[in-house]
Amino acid sequence: MPYNSVLMERVVEVVPSNSDWVTMFSAEAKALRNLFGAEVVAVHHVGSTSIPGLKAKPIVDILLEVRDIEKVDAFNEDMRHLGYEPRGEYGLPRRRYFPKTVNEKRSHHVHVWQHGDGEIKRHLAFRDFMIAHKERAAAYGRLKDELVAQFAGDREAYIKGKHDFCQETERQAIAWQQAISAFEIKSKRLRLIPLSAAQLEFLISRPRQLEAELGFATSHAVLSPPVVQHAIHVKQQRLVTSPAEEFPWHTYWLVVILAEPFGAGLIGFKGVPDKNGEVEIGYGIDPAWRRQGYTTEAARALINWALRQPPCLAVTAWSDKGNLASARVLEKVGMQIARETPGQYCWVYS
Repeated sequence: MPYNSVLMERVVEVVPSNSDWVTMFSAEAKALRNLFGAEVVAVHHVGSTSIPGLKAKPIVDILLEVRDIEKVDAFNEDMRHLGYEPRGEYGLPRRRYFPKTVNEKRSHHVHVWQHGDGEIKRHLAFRDFMIAHKERAAAYGRLKDELVAQFAGDREAYIKGKHDFCQETERQAIAWQQAISAFEIKSKRLRLIPLSAAQLEFLISRPRQLEAELGFATSHAVLSPPVVQHAIHVKQQRLVTSPAEEFPWHTYWLVVILAEPFGAGLIGFKGVPDKNGEVEIGYGIDPAWRRQGYTTEAARALINWALRQPPCLAVTAWSDKGNLASARVLEKVGMQIARETPGQYCWVYS
């Protein structure tokens, strides 16, 4: 869903997806965080350049989420030093708009909104829905090709041609996003963030983009094993095909160490509770952050959450018989061995 900004170029230019767009976003996100400091709540890559594989106008749209929109005007001169032109609301109440031009071509748009404004949720819902639903993104790409062929010299007609598609997709996206956005867990030292299908995509294919948006680094060591990347792909598919209310059972939750902050690991379930009310938990944490109680704390927090949900009566976990470290974690959580195979123990908490 592109922003309706008036560009200097009247000819519509749509080009294939380019990995450089993520690099361009990451660099600007860092500069914006440094400039606005404590006023920044989050920096988001939005628009078509944020959707992997989608053709787009080669202009990076950035949504800057701030604490107080009234304080943004005081940064106008600093934004000019970064190459941006302050345009005020520029037709959209409550927004501040800053375009950037490089070599006489528009390169970036920064759209600033105050934290809590409905426009933020709307644009992020559209982006994440398109990333999660690749067939919808492919249809959007085909529509762009058709419109460019028909209206390449008429930008207004090009935008009008996308209107109905974007409005219907936005309606679906908001309903989809509302169903998955109410979950997050905090413990004494940790924050567990359930990752959307789009964020799982970023985690394995665009980690710099996810980190720029979150505002902190995430572990790459946890993601390196092929089995983990395969598991993430499986979860992405389940998130797209399963009812939205099952979202927290199918995704991975990012384990964030609050004091850093740092995304040190992943934890999640193997699906919804079965007919007996049991659900299996699994987790992984960066080796550099082990033996500090973080894994135990994360597992305990997620297990407590699960047992408060009506379908869940018990949480299970499997460990190799020779894996003493895993056994210690499960014992500290309060799990007990319920059954075994020749090589593994099955632990249960109920």
